[in-house]
Amino acid sequence: MATRVDSDFLELQKALAGEYSLERELGRGGMGIVYLAREVQLNRLVAIKVLPSALAERPELRERFVREARMAASLSHPNIVPIHRVGEAGPFAFFVMAYVDGETLGERLRLRGPLSPVAATRMLREVAWALAYAHGRGVVHRDVKPDNILVEAATGRALVTDFGIAVGGDDGDSGDGRVMGTAQFMSPEQATGAAIDGRSDLYALGIVGYLAVSGRLPFDADSLPALLSKQVREPAPPLNLQCPGLPRALANSIDRCLRKDPVERFPTGEAMADALEETPVARTQLPAPLRLWLRASDPLRPLYLMWSSIFFVGTLTELRRGDWPTTLSFMLLPLIPSITFHARKLRRVLGAGYTLPDVQHAVKLWQAEKREEFAFEDEGELPRGLKILRVATLGFAGLFALLVTGVIDPYGLVTWIPTTISYRLLAKVAVVAPALLAGVSAVASHALGVPYLPRDLRRRLTGGLRSWFWNSRAGAVVTRLLTPKRRQRLVSADYRPTEMVLGVAVDELFDALPKSYRVHLAELPEVVRRLEAHAAACRVRVGELEVLDASGSAVLSEELTHARKALGETVAALEAIRLDLLRLHGGETDLRPITSVLEASQQLGVELGRLTSAQREVDKIAPARVVATPA
Repeated sequence: MATRVDSDFLELQKALAGEYSLERELGRGGMGIVYLAREVQLNRLVAIKVLPSALAERPELRERFVREARMAASLSHPNIVPIHRVGEAGPFAFFVMAYVDGETLGERLRLRGPLSPVAATRMLREVAWALAYAHGRGVVHRDVKPDNILVEAATGRALVTDFGIAVGGDDGDSGDGRVMGTAQFMSPEQATGAAIDGRSDLYALGIVGYLAVSGRLPFDADSLPALLSKQVREPAPPLNLQCPGLPRALANSIDRCLRKDPVERFPTGEAMADALEETPVARTQLPAPLRLWLRASDPLRPLYLMWSSIFFVGTLTELRRGDWPTTLSFMLLPLIPSITFHARKLRRVLGAGYTLPDVQHAVKLWQAEKREEFAFEDEGELPRGLKILRVATLGFAGLFALLVTGVIDPYGLVTWIPTTISYRLLAKVAVVAPALLAGVSAVASHALGVPYLPRDLRRRLTGGLRSWFWNSRAGAVVTRLLTPKRRQRLVSADYRPTEMVLGVAVDELFDALPKSYRVHLAELPEVVRRLEAHAAACRVRVGELEVLDASGSAVLSEELTHARKALGETVAALEAIRLDLLRLHGGETDLRPITSVLEASQQLGVELGRLTSAQREVDKIAPARVVATPA
């Protein structure tokens, strides 16, 4: 319930008793207080924005608040927070809007820093669409800023709020010659009190985008007059100077929004969204927590390796004596702190809201990137001298192992040498010399980049153990044990492919079913895993063929069409399972529809499996093709 109870809260609750039950305050500003409430009749969460009683006593502000709230309530768009009701109760003027479970863009930037180019592009396009819709109906927002953009937690969707309700401030154009709004996001025409239109909102959206990708505002000053003067007179610093490496379409679109002359900006929000569509988003970057987990390396690892190497040699020498279990246990001792280190890193990732499918997806992308890197490193034929060095390193290492295990008797190796030097000393030299030579040649091989394994085997083994573990039952058990009870909520999961999003949603819905339903639908999780795997394979195939299709080959075009169709059918099957589970949660008791969907999905999985196997056979005998990293 309420965490902040004041006179306004108590009086408003008294006025709305029986219709809305106030729970707590969500936020407040100079022109409104927002409460989380539950609508009694429909039993749903809503947000109620109230004009403070001190301001509501002024008739002109109260009338304007209600009039503009009703105007905003007429807007209906997926990226605009819908307003359900506008009303007055006692001394209060208020409006009721949908509650968006998430956070404002301003909170997101303050807590976690700038957005990735992909996330920023999506946010700007969605806000541009919302503004275009409003502008087409004669509504200009006049206060576009990060705190008026909500980011939905479950989907990452951006929604604009507070349309046309910025009244009574100290700056910005109110239409009556007064200045009101937020100076940091104000267009030049708005700052001077001139007539404005939708292009003024696009200027503000450009500043939002500038801040979202660079972490800083294009204009700042110590005083309000100085800041407004910069907004009116100074050109914005080019975004690429502040944030090098941005996609050209994203940087150019933001820079164009910040032109001083409205004529030079985008004419409409649709035009801006169309320009942003050119931004390449095929390869989605993994979130920082997953990247840090993948790259985590124990700083004490060299010491552990040194310790284990010493006891490894001891284990070899003790093989014949029978004391090797003791030395082996000492050799494996560093596994305890090393496993603890990596478990702590994984627990932190899981506590941040990520799941086992996120971990599996991250490992898959990491594995693909590593194979790309090895493919580059292994280009060309290895020079003859480096081949000899590799053979020498492996030969010396093998000879040393044979000597210390006693397979080769060092005394027998040196007795044929006629010398007055002690054979015992020569035997020791015979053991130590291969070890030294193996160490020196290993260092040289490492410095010169000599691979010890054949190329094909090296690529197949890269990340193989890691991938196998996290896709096995053991990986699922470890994840379940390390997942904290109290977890953060993911703000955005843009990096997840559609099939993964659906798979996570299906898992959550299935786990929430009654036990009797889960028993009856026991095969559902396995069917979903197979469909996810097929969809991922189809997505990779589409990426490969899109690269190759530039040649204009009719065969490749047809194959690309089939791959896209298979991807669509697989995702549609996952969506059908999710919808049927939602029906069960909604009170439906008949399991026959979802049983039919599962049977159809199983059959689809079998057919796709055959196609995948056939394609592998074709690829073995076909010429090598360019492989695109899965996005």
